[in-house]
Amino acid sequence: MFLFAQCLVAIATLLDLASFQFKSRSLILMCLFSSVLLTSVHFFMLGHASAGSLMLIAAIRYLYCVFARKTWVMLAFMLLSCLAVYFTWYSWLSGLALSATLIQTFASFQKNDLYLRLIMVVGTSLWISHNILVGSPIAVLMESLFMASNLVGLYRFYTPKKLA
Repeated sequence: MFLFAQCLVAIATLLDLASFQFKSRSLILMCLFSSVLLTSVHFFMLGHASAGSLMLIAAIRYLYCVFARKTWVMLAFMLLSCLAVYFTWYSWLSGLALSATLIQTFASFQKNDLYLRLIMVVGTSLWISHNILVGSPIAVLMESLFMASNLVGLYRFYTPKKLA
């Protein structure tokens, strides 16, 4: 079961790597939807219901954000995430996962892909910490590569290009 869970998150890693190499906000969010859905299954298989629930909600959120970005829906996703953690609380790690999710929820509702990317750096840092503490090496690798991909995308799309 552990090995299969790690394989799912390995596939999610490939989707994460692809996500921030697109300039299109919609393509970024579709890759994130697919990746996070697989990561949700991974956490459920490892017995981490809070993280699995948060990732499932995040997958639905990313899919919604491809098509719309209403503030009241963002607040509803935040409330739903809080309720999910309330009902699945297992330790302070649930609170860490919730913090990461709330930050990434805010990020995914940003109109500008630059702001989405910058805010995601903070949320991703918290998920890396969470995954280290729950002992999922492939999830740590996935989030670390996700961060690296985001930073490469920031560099590619938002640094001035030097003329030859």
